[in-house]
Amino acid sequence: MQLTHLWRYPLKSGAAEALESTTVGEEGLTQDRRFVVVAARGKFVTARTHPQMQRLALREQSPGRWRLWQLDRPACGEVSFATRDEAERLDIQVWADQFSALSVSDEADAWLSEQLGMPVRLCWLGERSERYREIIRQRVSAADGFPLLLANEASLEALNRETPTADHGMNQFRPNLVISGAEAWAEDGWQEVMIGEVRFRLVSSCTRCAMVNVDPATGEERGDREPLTTLARVRRFEDGQVHFGYNLVAVDPTRQQALRVGDPVEVTAFK
Repeated sequence: MQLTHLWRYPLKSGAAEALESTTVGEEGLTQDRRFVVVAARGKFVTARTHPQMQRLALREQSPGRWRLWQLDRPACGEVSFATRDEAERLDIQVWADQFSALSVSDEADAWLSEQLGMPVRLCWLGERSERYREIIRQRVSAADGFPLLLANEASLEALNRETPTADHGMNQFRPNLVISGAEAWAEDGWQEVMIGEVRFRLVSSCTRCAMVNVDPATGEERGDREPLTTLARVRRFEDGQVHFGYNLVAVDPTRQQALRVGDPVEVTAFK
């Protein structure tokens, strides 16, 4: 087995960025989900309600203390901004978690508000997230609940064999780590894996919603309600939810560790 893809999402619900190598720590992949869009009273906004967000690509232009970023959407222009540790702090909410984040710029807020058709603000979590999740006893980025998501190529192939269209891509499921060489759904029996020199614990399988029906290439929801309809038939668990992929945490989150596409994958503990 090996690691075939590394993806991060600098903007929560935004476009994926493919990587050849990166580092992983307590809060997940470096620069993954460090930005989040919030509406009134600081409540987070995602592609669940605004699927066009998946067309928003956020990329770092200039690393350093005064980091420069560019946010764009095809055929809709772009906006650039710098992140600053001294920026205004805002109270925001991601699911049930309430914490503070840093404002970015009036220009970015105005541009995003135009793209989404409602007043919003863009927030940056800073170098260290203020969000702490008791369930895993560590800090987390703006990801839904866990620092990392792993998916198995063979499981997607098995799902596609069950769907009427059989053309779903892994990017619809927005994983960070994609592996090959395992049997379909083998991950259901794993407890720990070693990827390269990094050991991970599989915390829970990932419940899925209608967001997997969004085509990242268009930012629009598919009219056939797939693959969620098929997932509801073949991957509904005892909790009544449908599942695809697994939430991960690094076993040693206290230091930054390297990951590279092509790293070997070994199961080190089974359930």
